[in-house]
Amino acid sequence: AGATLSFPSDETLLVLGEAPELARALHAALSAAGIRAVHVLPGQKTRRVAPDRYEVNLTRDADVRRLADEIRRGGSGRVGGLVNLLTLTDSMRKRGLNGLQAPLRLVRWLTNVDRTFEDDIRASSDRGGGWLLNLTTLDVRFCLRGRGELPVAQAGSLCFFKSLAREWRGTRLKNVDLDPQADPQALVVGLIQELSAWDDTVEVGIDGEGRWRLELEDAPLAGDAADDLTAGLDRDAVVLATGGARGITAEVLKDLAARTGARLVVIGRTPEPAEEPEGLASLARLEDLRGHLLAEMRRADPSVLPAQVEARVEEVLRDRAIRRNLQAFRDAGSVVEYHAVDVRDSKSFGALIDGLYERHGRIDGVIHGAGRIEDRWLKDKTLESLARVFETKVTSAMVLARKLRPESLRFLAFFSSVSGRFGNAGQTDYSAANEYLNKLAAHLDRIWPGRVVSMAWGPWDAGMVPDGLRAAYRQRGIELIPVASGVRSFVDEIAHLEMHQPEVVLTCTPDRIAAGTDPVS
Repeated sequence: AGATLSFPSDETLLVLGEAPELARALHAALSAAGIRAVHVLPGQKTRRVAPDRYEVNLTRDADVRRLADEIRRGGSGRVGGLVNLLTLTDSMRKRGLNGLQAPLRLVRWLTNVDRTFEDDIRASSDRGGGWLLNLTTLDVRFCLRGRGELPVAQAGSLCFFKSLAREWRGTRLKNVDLDPQADPQALVVGLIQELSAWDDTVEVGIDGEGRWRLELEDAPLAGDAADDLTAGLDRDAVVLATGGARGITAEVLKDLAARTGARLVVIGRTPEPAEEPEGLASLARLEDLRGHLLAEMRRADPSVLPAQVEARVEEVLRDRAIRRNLQAFRDAGSVVEYHAVDVRDSKSFGALIDGLYERHGRIDGVIHGAGRIEDRWLKDKTLESLARVFETKVTSAMVLARKLRPESLRFLAFFSSVSGRFGNAGQTDYSAANEYLNKLAAHLDRIWPGRVVSMAWGPWDAGMVPDGLRAAYRQRGIELIPVASGVRSFVDEIAHLEMHQPEVVLTCTPDRIAAGTDPVS
C-alpha cells in the first residue's frame, strides 16, 4: 500500500530456507523493488541448483564459506542482509517439542551463516542495508495468545537475532510472527511495510486482523500467596532442582527447605565434594587460599601457569559453596539427595527422573536452574561451545517436559534470563536457549494443569556477581535484585497455581537492561 523499499542496488539479500507460497510472493515483491535475492536451502552438500539458488550443508562452516565464494564469483555483489525462512519449513513448523535436535540445529545453522557474512552485512548498514529479518509462525503473538500447541523449535531464533542486533550495532532487525493460515500475498504486503519503515519495534505479529507488537507490562501479584505454597508442599513433597547446589537456585531452595521441609533432589554437574582437608579449610581469605595453592602446585610443578592456579582456586570455591548450601538445606529441615548428572545427557537425566517416581511415587515441584555461560562474539564462537551452552538449558528442559507427570505436578519453574527477553551482545547462544525456555513454558502452560512459568531473572545481588561486573551495573544504572526480594518473588510466582502467565520478567530496572549492550545474566 505505497510502501517502498530501500536497499543497496549493488548488494544481495540472502534468503535462508523456503516456505513455497510465501517465498514466491516475497521473491516477486523484492524483484519488483529491484532487490536481488539469493535463496539458500539446507542440503547435504554445496551446489548451485538454479540461478541465484543453492543447496548448502549449513552445519558445516566450510560449506557456508564456499557458498560465500560462489556468490561473489557469481557477480551477486556483497550480501547486505538476511531473511530467515528456516523456521517456516515443514519440519520446523511441527507443533510440540519436535525432537531433541531441531532447536540446536537451527541455532547452529544461523551461527554458521551469520558469522560467515558478518563483515558484509555490517558494512552494508551504512548504505541502507544490514537487514536481519526473522520469520516465525508461533501464534502471531509470540506464544502469548493462549490457544493450541506451539512449534517450540522455532523459538531460539528470536533472541538469537535480538542478541545479534545488539552485537552488530547499526543493523536493522525485525522478528515477525506470522499467521500460517493467512493469505501469503497479504502477509508479504505486511512484511514489505515493515521493511520499508524499520522502526524500533523488533517483535511484530502479522495476521488478518492487523499488526501486533509486544509490550512489557508491570503486573504485581495480588495478595500474599506464600502460605498457600507452604500448605501445598510439606515434608512428604519432592522438589527436583537442576543446578541447585549453587547460585540463585540454591538461595531459593534454602527458603523452600525452611518453609516446607520438602525433600530436595539436587542435581549438579560435579560429584558431591568430600570434606575439605584441614589445611585448606582454615584458609578463609581468598589471598591466603591463592597463595597456599600456588605454593603447593609449584612444589609439584615449578612451571605451573597462573591460569592453572586460578582454575584450582575456582574449584575449591565451587566445592565450598556446594558443601555449604547442601548443609544449609539440611539444617533448614529438608532431607537432601544430591546427584551428579550431566543434564545434557537425556538418557541419564531421564533415568534419574524415572527413578524418583519409582522410589518416591511423586515429584511435586521442579526448578530448572542449570545453565552455562561461555560468552564470545559470534565470530569467535565454536559449535562445540554453542552446544554446551544451548543444550544445558534446552535439552534438559525437553527431558523434563517428556518425563514429568503433569497430573501430579504443582509447578515447573524455568530459570531463564533477561537476556532471553531483550538479547545480549556476545550471548547469541545463551539468549537463544533462554528464549526457548520462555516459549516452552508457554507451550506447556496450555496443556498442563499446574503452574508452568519461565522466570527471566535480572542480576541478583549475590556472591556469584564479581566486583567488576557489580561496578559496571552501577555505572549503567542497573540495580541488582536483593536476595530476599528474589526469593520472595519466586515463592509468590509458583504459589499462584491458577495463574496462566508463563513468561515473566523479574528485575529491578527493566528499562535500563533493555537499553544496554553488556551481558547482564
